[in-house]
Amino acid sequence: MLTRLNRKFFYRNILISLLSIYLQIAVADTAKPTEQKILFFGADDRVAIENSENWPWHAVGQLETARGHLCTATLIAPNLALTAGHCLLRPPGKIDPAISLRFISHQQQWQYKITQLETLVDINLSKKLRASGNGWTVPPAAAKEDFALVVLHNTERSPLKPLPLWQGSIAELNLALARAKHRITQAGYPADHINSLYSHPACLVTGWAQQGIIAHQCDTLPGDSGSPLLLKDNDNWWLVAIQSSAPAAKDRALADNHALAVTAIRDKLKTLISKNAREYTHSP
Repeated sequence: MLTRLNRKFFYRNILISLLSIYLQIAVADTAKPTEQKILFFGADDRVAIENSENWPWHAVGQLETARGHLCTATLIAPNLALTAGHCLLRPPGKIDPAISLRFISHQQQWQYKITQLETLVDINLSKKLRASGNGWTVPPAAAKEDFALVVLHNTERSPLKPLPLWQGSIAELNLALARAKHRITQAGYPADHINSLYSHPACLVTGWAQQGIIAHQCDTLPGDSGSPLLLKDNDNWWLVAIQSSAPAAKDRALADNHALAVTAIRDKLKTLISKNAREYTHSP
């Protein structure tokens, strides 16, 4: 039997799914300065992370590509970082390789800057994305594949501790979200504070926009693509999803932000790591 809270959550899921189909696409990394405040859910509830040298914050880094595009990536292993796939592709359909991954910013200085990187992204994702200026929009058909890995080399002496991926099932994740009252924490390097880690604590998960895609109301901007959505369950931090897209400012009232759930990509991540096909790998 559905409780009142779960029933509300269930019907909201249906509404979100219908709106996602109606809107068709969500903006990945394009927003004019005048539109940025509109993208927030009411007030700007983000806070600066002053102790970014502490875990789990030090596992969240800023990713820069060859074309100067900035996204957020998260260490999931000592030599692997997870981010959004569209961050490492450029229109009309070429790889935009990662050239720098930076961690722990203090007074606009980075404590760790890694430049020996290898980009692992499925170039076929670009066939499902839609070009929008110099960036992309992410249609529903592309949303479940919007992820990529960056391999870090020469990190043997790094003290950075990775964030663990959620290991449970979707049902177990839903239960954990219910225990947390559907509140999670987002952290990234947004366009208006590119040298500082910002977080939206206790932001609301509003349901499932489609299979594998979490709808949420964390305040994000360009630069936050690929950023982690974190769940604290029984005093343990888990990476449960990565930020993928948000609606255009004019459509903010119609839909929430979308993040790709770890439950949808765990097996694909293993394939991406092991696959040695040319279209998956670019070494700068």
